[in-house]
Amino acid sequence: MSLLRLFKRGYQDVLNILYPRLCINCGRVLYPHEDLLCHHCLSSMTLTNFNPSDNPLYNRLAAIVPLQYATALFLFDQHGAVQNLIHRLKYQGRQDVGKLMADFTKNYFDEKSFHPAFDYIIPVPLHPEKQKKRGYNQMTVFGENLGNYFGVIYGENILLRYINTSSQTKKTAAQRRQNVAGAFVIPNPEKYSGKHFLIIDDVITTGATIEACAETIIKQVPDAKVSVLAMAVVL
Repeated sequence: MSLLRLFKRGYQDVLNILYPRLCINCGRVLYPHEDLLCHHCLSSMTLTNFNPSDNPLYNRLAAIVPLQYATALFLFDQHGAVQNLIHRLKYQGRQDVGKLMADFTKNYFDEKSFHPAFDYIIPVPLHPEKQKKRGYNQMTVFGENLGNYFGVIYGENILLRYINTSSQTKKTAAQRRQNVAGAFVIPNPEKYSGKHFLIIDDVITTGATIEACAETIIKQVPDAKVSVLAMAVVL
């Protein structure tokens, strides 16, 4: 082994001692083969294992708005690892969680042999005032990595939220639908005629926001197709 390689290994060992890599969920020291999550926390996260065109989420959303596919990676576990990861991504700026979720998505799609021809990946948009306050859209890193995986465009400014709606958190399903009705718009929709859009989100609960996004695309873009992917779903 060369002296340079020995030096690099020794330097990395010192860094690991002084600044150990910790599990983002439980705080345990990570082994070299672990990334962000320890094996214990990773195994506590329940994969949906959904068939993208026949599952409870698809059936729920497709009853309201016509979709090609709809799926989610994980079941949302309140106070569990999935909730903690998404909270850190959404409110603590941990964009590395977005990259990790994109890696999970790649594995999920490969295992399902599911490789549809999307044209654009778009996030559920934040109102400009909310995005300015937060400093970022929590779906950007996730979407950009998915775009690289699928070889398609990640378009953060295709679908816009022009009404600054109030939080959906404590609203009923009916109130959520009313809250986001008419909140979204696509500038120059004819530009995207006939394209297939994948809308991405962090957590789907009632699905009201995703439904409003999908309805906007289908109504405004001629012959558009829409699919949905979430990091987690509440069933």
